[in-house]
Amino acid sequence: MRVIHIVENLDNSYGGPAKSVLLLVKYLNKLNIDNRIFTIQVFQNEKNSVLEENEILVTKSPVSGIKKIRYSSTFEEEIIKNITKNTIIHVHTVWTYPSYIGYKIAKKYNIPLVVSVRGTMYKWALNQSKYIKKIAMLLFQRSMLNYADVIHITELNERASLRDIGIYNKTVLIPNGVELETGFDYIDKDILNAISYNPSKIYIMFLARIVHNKGLHYLISSYKKIKLKYNNVEVLVVGGVEDRKYFHSLEKLDGMIYLGILEGVKKHTIFSISSLFVLPSKSENFGMAIAEAMSYKIPIITTRGTPWQEIQDKDAGWWVELSQVNIDKALNEALKCDSSKLREKGDKAYNIIKNYTWHKQALKMKNNYIKIGKLKCTY
Repeated sequence: MRVIHIVENLDNSYGGPAKSVLLLVKYLNKLNIDNRIFTIQVFQNEKNSVLEENEILVTKSPVSGIKKIRYSSTFEEEIIKNITKNTIIHVHTVWTYPSYIGYKIAKKYNIPLVVSVRGTMYKWALNQSKYIKKIAMLLFQRSMLNYADVIHITELNERASLRDIGIYNKTVLIPNGVELETGFDYIDKDILNAISYNPSKIYIMFLARIVHNKGLHYLISSYKKIKLKYNNVEVLVVGGVEDRKYFHSLEKLDGMIYLGILEGVKKHTIFSISSLFVLPSKSENFGMAIAEAMSYKIPIITTRGTPWQEIQDKDAGWWVELSQVNIDKALNEALKCDSSKLREKGDKAYNIIKNYTWHKQALKMKNNYIKIGKLKCTY
């Protein structure tokens, strides 16, 4: 079986799918699936640590013309050259040219089609660049979602969001995964020096693209208040600035350290020294950063816009309705906990996430491919 994976970009700045798609493929490779990834090269010097550290077949077609729609004149041709008689196409992106090409080829050659929506059909997401999305929906997106053999969702609210826009096609629920083994048995002293690391301090970690939806402003407002009570707490902000206007609107406080995008041992080091992870996001279809934090046995503060009720049910942190009052309250409660109580919550977080390994999720996806492959004649 050959699976052609289509994702619009694999640079670190693209966010979660740039990592989750590659990690899924990494573990599908171990299950003897012949995987080929096709993507658009948008930037001159693209970086992706997962790609650099693993043997994953990727074909990058250079972007042509307007970068926003991810058009490439060679993209379709490259995919067609790789079609075999037992091919499945898995589109991990929507709205842009690569997803349209995946749909077009699947339809033309009668190839089974899987579409991962990855949080793009939530109401708030549809309101971002909404006129472009309305045009795309009319031109191909609705037809593509209805044509797919199955729509892959990573949490149940995605199914409801599809129903809200009139898509009733079959869905399969397969969450993202996490790697419990980091591969690092040391920490990076340079990054520790850069933050003037002090083991007597409490470090709160935020990891996400810096955009309004991720809620960094809620954490800043809470931190401004707790600084008056605790002088040994600092916030480590990890993530690229995607919305510069939003970033410049944020109040810059002493004790908040902005580190940009971190990968490899540098990111491992920040996770390793953090006592608390906070993501006041409006919505997440999975929340890869939350999963990573739990794999480091870090207690979590996040919102009910994320699919992590288990955090509340299993006392692994705080899962709250998004409001400034609730974030303030959760952070105060967390900082009142002694270190042993936080470690206990962190252990419970780890016990949750160990059920979400990439091996388990890849096996579910392989079974999904086998099922739809048997139900449909292939090219």
